[in-house]
Amino acid sequence: MSKTAPNKSLGLSLALICAALWGASFPLGGVLAGKLDPVVLAIARYAIATLGFVVLFAFSKKHTLKKIQSKKDAVLLMTAGIAAQAVFFYFTILAYEFTSSGEIGVINGMAPFLTMLAVFVIDKIKPSAPKVFAVVLSLVGAAVIAYDPSNKIQGLNLGHLFALCGVLGFVTYNYILGKFGSDLNSRYDTFSSCFYQFAAATVALLVVGLVTGADFGSAVVLVENGKHIATILSLGMLCSGIAYAVWEVATLKTQDAVITTMALNVLPLFAMIVAYFLLGEVMTMQKLAGVVTVVIALCIYTAGDRFMKKPVAPQPAV
Repeated sequence: MSKTAPNKSLGLSLALICAALWGASFPLGGVLAGKLDPVVLAIARYAIATLGFVVLFAFSKKHTLKKIQSKKDAVLLMTAGIAAQAVFFYFTILAYEFTSSGEIGVINGMAPFLTMLAVFVIDKIKPSAPKVFAVVLSLVGAAVIAYDPSNKIQGLNLGHLFALCGVLGFVTYNYILGKFGSDLNSRYDTFSSCFYQFAAATVALLVVGLVTGADFGSAVVLVENGKHIATILSLGMLCSGIAYAVWEVATLKTQDAVITTMALNVLPLFAMIVAYFLLGEVMTMQKLAGVVTVVIALCIYTAGDRFMKKPVAPQPAV
C-alpha cells in the first residue's frame, strides 16, 4: 500500500462519517428487529456486504482479492469475522426485544474499555490511571441511561446482557487486530480482509440457522416494502461494507490512530439521535446526560496517557 500525504481534516471528517454510519446501524436494526428471525436478519446483512465486495473485485481494476496464504491467517480472519459480525449483530438483534436501540448504541460505545480490560487480563498490560477512571465513568453513564424512567423496562435487563455479549464479540475482534493486525495487513488489504470476515460470518450464521431451525421464510419481510428494502441494504452496504472502506481511507489520511479513534467517541450520540428520528424513541434529559457522560469518558480514554506527566530525564552533573 503506497504512502499518502496526510490530510488530517479530511481524515477526521471521513472518520466522523464512519461513526455516524455505525451509530445509525443500531436504530436501523431496530426497524427490522422482531419482524423476522434474528438469525435470518443477520445472514441477510452480511451476505449483502459479502456480495458487495464480490462486485468490487469483479469490476474494479485497482482491487483484487488476495488469496489466503496460511492456515493461521484463515483461522484469524474467520475468527475475527465471526466474532465481529456474526456474534456481535446476532446478540444485538436479540437485545432489541428488551431495550432501546439508543441504549444498545451506548453499550457498544464501551467496546474500547472492554478491549482494554481484555488486554490487561490476557497480556497483563496494566492500564494507566486516566483510562481506569474513564472505564468507571462510562459505567456510571451507562447506569444513568439504564435507569431512566422512560425506559420500557427499568434498570438492568436481559437486553443489556445480550448487548454486552455482542460487544464481547467485537472486543474479541479488536484483540485479534491488536495482536495480529499489522502482520495480516502486510499480506491482505482491507477489502480482502473484510471480504473473508464477512463471508465467514455469513457461513457461520447459516450453520446456526440450519441447526436451530431458523425461519428462513421470514426473509420475505425484507422485501415487503421499500422501507425494509432500504433498511437491509443500508445495513449491509453502508453500515458494514462501505463503513469499513471509509474507515481505512480515514486512517490513511490522518496517519494518526488517536485522531481517527476520537471520531468514534460520538457513536453513542449518533445512535440516540437517529433512534429519536427513525424510531421515535424518547430522548430525556437523563438519557442525554448519560450519553454525554459516556462520550466524555471515551474522550478521556482516547486521550489517556496524555494526562500522565512524562518523566524528566536526569541532567548530567557538571
